[in-house]
Amino acid sequence: MLRQKSLLVSLVLLIDFLPFPPPPQKRGRGRPRHYSDRLIVKALVIMIIRRLYTAYALLAFLEQEDEVAKQLRPLLFENGRFPTRRT
Repeated sequence: MLRQKSLLVSLVLLIDFLPFPPPPQKRGRGRPRHYSDRLIVKALVIMIIRRLYTAYALLAFLEQEDEVAKQLRPLLFENGRFPTRRT
């Protein structure tokens, strides 16, 4: 049986090929950044496609045992951390 990626997983994978500006050399004032802009865009694409309106809804969707959610979880894992609901 062939396992195909869903359209949502393909879109999230394509975000890795988008050009993003390099991070600034000097960190600005305020709270340090834990997550990259690329990760935030990935989460935003998932939320728009699946019509999830809150971060809690995104995390609830990713906790499901659905095949799409299983494929998306490793794509959102960054720096040994999974995004928290405060993101």
